[in-house]
Amino acid sequence: MSLIQTEPIARNVAPGQYLGYSLQQVRLCHYLLRVPDSDRVSLEYRDDVAVHRGNGGLVLEQCKSSLGRNPVSDRSEALWKTFANWADLCASGEIEPSQTEFILYVTPVNAGNIVTALNEASSDTAVRDMLARIKTLSKSKGSSGSTPFIGHFLELGDDLCCQVISRFRLLADNDPVESIRTSLRALLPVAVLDEFCSAAIGMARNRVEKLMREGQEPIVSASGFRREFQAFVRKYNFNDTLISRAPEPPQAHVSTILSIAPLFVRQLRVVEATQDMLVTAVSDYLKTEADKIYWADEGLVFKDSFDELDQQLIRQHRIGRDEVEDTMAHLDVKRRGRELYRKCTSTTLPLEGRTVPTHFISGEFNHLANVKRVGWHPAHQTLFAND
Repeated sequence: MSLIQTEPIARNVAPGQYLGYSLQQVRLCHYLLRVPDSDRVSLEYRDDVAVHRGNGGLVLEQCKSSLGRNPVSDRSEALWKTFANWADLCASGEIEPSQTEFILYVTPVNAGNIVTALNEASSDTAVRDMLARIKTLSKSKGSSGSTPFIGHFLELGDDLCCQVISRFRLLADNDPVESIRTSLRALLPVAVLDEFCSAAIGMARNRVEKLMREGQEPIVSASGFRREFQAFVRKYNFNDTLISRAPEPPQAHVSTILSIAPLFVRQLRVVEATQDMLVTAVSDYLKTEADKIYWADEGLVFKDSFDELDQQLIRQHRIGRDEVEDTMAHLDVKRRGRELYRKCTSTTLPLEGRTVPTHFISGEFNHLANVKRVGWHPAHQTLFAND
């Protein structure tokens, strides 16, 4: 087999960033967009990424970054640990080697003499020759962290080792996101391509995380994912919509914030906000802060625009406060505070003329409450004078 190498790295791609996602998450999305409808894809379950074929076959992929040391050099610990782990899975009966493809994915492009020969070994004779070469390597002089892993791989038996070698492929790629761009390029304008790529990777990751939270196996249906992503594409026009990149914060993280009780939480507690209101406020706040950082860093939003939006929100707060005080004076101050909060956080305002996610205005109001530029209790300036 020949070494598969994709297009050269784009000038605007920062190595190792992959649009803000891990390499494994990018490869998860790659497979979900490309495999047949009957296949499913898992993340960090059987391997870094695995494709579970509809016919019972399996693809195991180890993902390695070669930004530092070469992970596929002849004496690479990472290379031989990977082969030893694959052999262990076969020996334990967890996988059937005759129905499994073993892939080592490397980015940026890198190679070694032995791994290249392993990749090209297709005939029975070539496979046996490679096994003999590995045995020679295991006996060669010189200390190496790879030696125990080479030894362990070999001790599992010639037949098993030959099956792994014969079904091994090396994939080397300079830009992991390019395969996702390729899947979407025919459908989308170039100006928004990376935005949709990032959205697709985030959706794939979120699907896996949701399954794990529910106690299910982290295996995603390719056809189901594609239907969801197609609906997402139909719904959003990236020319006039800002898309959130923030995952749903874990419940433990939300609970920690509530226990720490930053000012925006205390602002809500002083008007006796319900637990549901508090949890939603913290979640919205965290996602909004993450989105602001991402949009600004990626140049999607000019940083000063957040200040301009804040001024509009402060004005909306004043208008809402006056309306509540005029029309709901018969209610107690805490009830009026909760009504003001609901009124403010249901506000719809664009950012740079673009629609923002539903959590964003709520999150930004909580940001303003956290720095005491707005408040929900009529006497919030006095109550929190020392903050």
